[in-house]
Amino acid sequence: MKKVIYATLAVVMLAALLTGCKVKTTVEPKYVDDFVNDYANETTVDDAGNVTYKFDNKKYDEFIVDYYEEVKEESRLEIKSSGQYSYYNPDITEIIVGITPESYEELGEEALKEEAQKIGEAAMKYQMNTKNPTGEISVIYRNANTSEEYFEIIVKA
Repeated sequence: MKKVIYATLAVVMLAALLTGCKVKTTVEPKYVDDFVNDYANETTVDDAGNVTYKFDNKKYDEFIVDYYEEVKEESRLEIKSSGQYSYYNPDITEIIVGITPESYEELGEEALKEEAQKIGEAAMKYQMNTKNPTGEISVIYRNANTSEEYFEIIVKA
């Protein structure tokens, strides 16, 4: 009987420790976004303007999911090419945009590269607000019909 009680207490203590865990992110002023304010439990700003957010695990997970969706939709508004699709991998280090050959010809590579830069910058803002940012995002434009790559740009923090 004592073993059962000790085992139960150990499980309860472990659960209490895990739920009390905090996630901390530090964001440079350039990438600060007010979106996080509804999720963070605590916010501090250092002398350089870097903002540190502290979350409990559940709120951080909610923030990541909600912010990911927000950034996806925001950057999809930047895509002007017809026949479009876009794919973001879950950690947003790669974005693939598929466009028709007609759109590629009509808009031109220079305009599409500007579009890609804007999409990459929006995704970088998301990434820099996470706990493990890589600071680099690849934006790849492909033919929507054949998957042939038109070009790739790298956006760095």
